[in-house]
Amino acid sequence: MADDAQYEAIRYVVDDGVATLTFDEPEKRNPMSAAMQADTIEALGSAHLDPGVRVVIITGSGEQAFSAGGDVRQLGGGGSGPAPTPLDRRKWLRQTQKMILAIRACEKPVLAAVNGIAAGGGLDIALACDIRFASDRARFSEIFARIGLFPGTGGTYLLPRTIGVAKALELIWTGDMIDAAEALQIGLVSRVVAHDQLLSETMTFARRLCDGPPMAITLAKAAVYRGLDLGFEAALDYAATAEGMTLTSQDHAEGIRAFREKRSPRFEGR
Repeated sequence: MADDAQYEAIRYVVDDGVATLTFDEPEKRNPMSAAMQADTIEALGSAHLDPGVRVVIITGSGEQAFSAGGDVRQLGGGGSGPAPTPLDRRKWLRQTQKMILAIRACEKPVLAAVNGIAAGGGLDIALACDIRFASDRARFSEIFARIGLFPGTGGTYLLPRTIGVAKALELIWTGDMIDAAEALQIGLVSRVVAHDQLLSETMTFARRLCDGPPMAITLAKAAVYRGLDLGFEAALDYAATAEGMTLTSQDHAEGIRAFREKRSPRFEGR
């Protein structure tokens, strides 16, 4: 049974353990509007707390873009009203950063299904996800430098941790657009699939994670991200606590029973 929630700038559907969050302003290439930011933060908070959600997929609607990032006209103050002040711009950027943080704060696996252009903040949304699947039509760019901007939505933190410092600096400094094949080569995405198979391939992987042990998966995700900023001894200390929790879990007992009975385990997250 699918569970649909109504939002202004996104579509959010929960179906059999998988929450699919779709940026839904395709005519504007799914920009990081105020409505999209607020809706995404709220939906991710719901997914984070919902025991019926085990995996989140983030994608974009339409054929052109996952998200083209911020609206250049908005950034440039080209509207009919008064020009934004530096404080206005800071408030907008901090709200955008909250959306990026909300993706990373979700303790459940978050998969990006990149269906088209992911540029600027749109690329940073994808980078904040745990794993990225890409359509063979997808393209990627930290485009900020091409319009004289610093990449303020997390790219300077996320990109070097994903593809290494030298290549990250190259993409940040040049703003070059790369295709899906190059993104796969440099480790920016995990898989490239035919455009019309993107959601089904991402969903297949999501279903596989749904069948896994939720507690162990959540703790492993936390350990990986914590480990990026911890020394080895501190990381092992966290790992000892996490494994101690899973060793006493019902899921571990179920896994042992299933192994002995030569059947698939039925994990419940307890």
